Amino acid sequence: MLNFLKSLFDIETPRFTTGARVNRFNKGSIDRLDGRVVAQTDEGVLVDWPRYGSGWEQPHKLCQQV
Repeated sequence: MLNFLKSLFDIETPRFTTGARVNRFNKGSIDRLDGRVVAQTDEGVLVDWPRYGSGWEQPHKLCQQV
């Protein structure tokens, strides 16, 4: 029972595959579009943005395009 209650509050880090297309949310709105995931480590996700170049992003600020 205790493990079940604990699992309700565990937050899993989102994982992205290399080459996935992503957008970035900032303060409730999308501020960057059409990024490509280059790599992901425990520290963050390296994304290549078409207008901003490459940069490290926090995984919870990204959403994958479908």
